Amino acid sequence: MWRLYALCLALLASLTGTAVVDEVDVDSDPGQFGVWVEEATDGGIDRVGDTSQPIGEYHQQPACVGVCTGELTCPDGTFKTHSWYVLPNGDVINNAYWCPSEAAPPQVTESLVATAFQRIPLPPSTFQIQPPGGRTLVNFETNFFTRSDQTLNRTVRLLGQRVDLRIEAHSYTWHFDDGETITTSEPGAPYPRLQITHNYLQTGRYGPALDTTWVADYRVNGGAWRPVPGSVTIEGAAAQLRAIEARPTLVGYGS
Repeated sequence: MWRLYALCLALLASLTGTAVVDEVDVDSDPGQFGVWVEEATDGGIDRVGDTSQPIGEYHQQPACVGVCTGELTCPDGTFKTHSWYVLPNGDVINNAYWCPSEAAPPQVTESLVATAFQRIPLPPSTFQIQPPGGRTLVNFETNFFTRSDQTLNRTVRLLGQRVDLRIEAHSYTWHFDDGETITTSEPGAPYPRLQITHNYLQTGRYGPALDTTWVADYRVNGGAWRPVPGSVTIEGAAAQLRAIEARPTLVGYGS
């Protein structure tokens, strides 16, 4: 079995690919704000990958006008400020009341970080197939694995504060394009370890693909790490794979 596998690896060419994403920034000015990727160039910093939709809209107004209750009055006698964010779907987050005299702007909450996490561009995982070269054999353990980064570090600014994100690949969903799909916590491994394999039962052309689900921890201004609620799944592009039958060929004998 191993000799047959090694023979297939030697006969067929490799399939590879890469994906790169650089630093991320989040605009925290009042009003609408979105996420973009920043890349260093000879002329400075270029913004690329702008999102077409904002993360949300920031609102701020006096907590009350005229006669206010004690709960809405600051220690210095001024009125508190009411601020909140409205997400594109209409949900309200970071609904806060604070005293301007105490320099207490709205706090960065896990819900706001989770919203930013959903908007940060993350790279799709590329994967490799063995036997390589876009061909495999029917009823043969075709090997799948990815060498894409499993840990990403991103820094964003929310409400004028630095938020570090430690992003990790949580699971991988392998679509084999023959009706079967599996989800694993491991990225697979190259021959001879064979962690993620699949047998195609019929000849034909297939488009296997890999989706990666990411989770993250965050910290504000260098503080303690905390988990970001939810996860983000990035769909990968399909590869081209053809399953063929092995045909014995008589090559003759030397005299």
